[in-house]
Amino acid sequence: MTWHRTASQWFRLPAGPLWEVLSEVRRWPEWNPAVGEAGLDSALAEGTRGHYAPAQRVFGALHRRTAPGFTVTQVDPGRRLVLRQPQPGGGQEIEWSLQERDGGTLFTQRVVVDGPLAQQFGLTAGEPLVRGFAEQCARLYRLAAPAGDTDDTADDAARPPLTVLAGGTGYLGTLLAADLLCSGHEVALLTRSRQPGPFRQILWDGRSQGPWSAELGAAGRLALVNLSGVSLDRPGTEANLALLRDSRVAPTRALVEASRTWPRPVERWVQQSAVGIYGDSQEPMDERAAPPSDAPGLAAVVRDWEAAFDPSAAARATVLRTAVVLDRDAAVLSRLTGPARLGAGGHLGTGEQWFSWIHAADWLRIARAGLGVPPSAGEAPVELPDGVVNATSPQPVQNRELMAHIREFVGVPVGIPAPAGLLRAAAGVLRTNPDLALDSVRAVPGVLKDAGFDFRYPQLAAAFREMSA
Repeated sequence: MTWHRTASQWFRLPAGPLWEVLSEVRRWPEWNPAVGEAGLDSALAEGTRGHYAPAQRVFGALHRRTAPGFTVTQVDPGRRLVLRQPQPGGGQEIEWSLQERDGGTLFTQRVVVDGPLAQQFGLTAGEPLVRGFAEQCARLYRLAAPAGDTDDTADDAARPPLTVLAGGTGYLGTLLAADLLCSGHEVALLTRSRQPGPFRQILWDGRSQGPWSAELGAAGRLALVNLSGVSLDRPGTEANLALLRDSRVAPTRALVEASRTWPRPVERWVQQSAVGIYGDSQEPMDERAAPPSDAPGLAAVVRDWEAAFDPSAAARATVLRTAVVLDRDAAVLSRLTGPARLGAGGHLGTGEQWFSWIHAADWLRIARAGLGVPPSAGEAPVELPDGVVNATSPQPVQNRELMAHIREFVGVPVGIPAPAGLLRAAAGVLRTNPDLALDSVRAVPGVLKDAGFDFRYPQLAAAFREMSA
């Protein structure tokens, strides 16, 4: 029995500087915050013993007292390092590999737990090591290239613009910021309070003009990504709807207002939105479908959000109507899998409502296209037109199919259905909005299809297989 997780990130760096950091195991905590301490007992070689302890206070103390050390089982200098730690009836293996390709290096981290207690140890010991992989890579990039962490193109006109992310401390913002940073772009986050992390941070309050606006105006070439907004997953009270609206509309208006004072227009502006603007419908909706003007609740919030954005604030502007983003690190996955693990993974409501979704890897590629960032080697370049783009898989599914995939994902073959009335009654206790599960949203990506965008994960089954890898 095994538990395993694999993730990769391309770096605009040669393998050498990355290997220097990875091979100094004592520096592991510098790029993985889940590790509190680590080290080797002697020089790096196959057979060398070492130790590590989690950063979490209680579990870390327990680990130091009870867990055996690890052994370096494989070393291929500059290319591969494998550590193995014994566990009851099996062990945990951590592998880091580097492959120079496409003018940079592909870094892959693989964590495998085997033995009769693999699932239990995987969740307690393995999962923390792989969580937040994007930010781990951003930290690793900073360590490997501390003196030159942006594209070193000599011609300033060819150098990528500064990319500023509002709402960049959330899941999608971290994913995009890390990918851009590792690709050699200069990245900054607009944030209300400074937090430890690998990204440059610029303070703002999300609603009024201030030093942040002057700093961006002085940056020269500029790209903007606006992901501002608190999570939609909260009870649909009037107070919460007002919070959802204000947390999106106010920052958008502040950015638009600031952009009108800058000496040159924003080169690329990617404005986040949501497919919820289409309201509750069984019919397929692409970008040519006019959203209902009178749909209440979340649809009204998204309408106001889009209305606050002025496309003329940028030379090129893309509004991403994003579906539910699926990934191992996405909070929504825990929301979906938690009840299923307890046997409550049956269909919700009638089970006939449509669920629009997109894998995080495809959302990231769409956002990069909106920013004019070249795709990975081997992928066809995609030029998105200005305007609205449905960032959603071409194959939405009905709730019955979604819940079947979730049950398979968690390994619980049966699940008790939840009638709409029961779900609405329990929403307050669960601190969620039942409309997110009961409304039918069948958005499809017409613009991406016309642009020739090739989805890596067009089908939900493939997305869940990747999340299980």
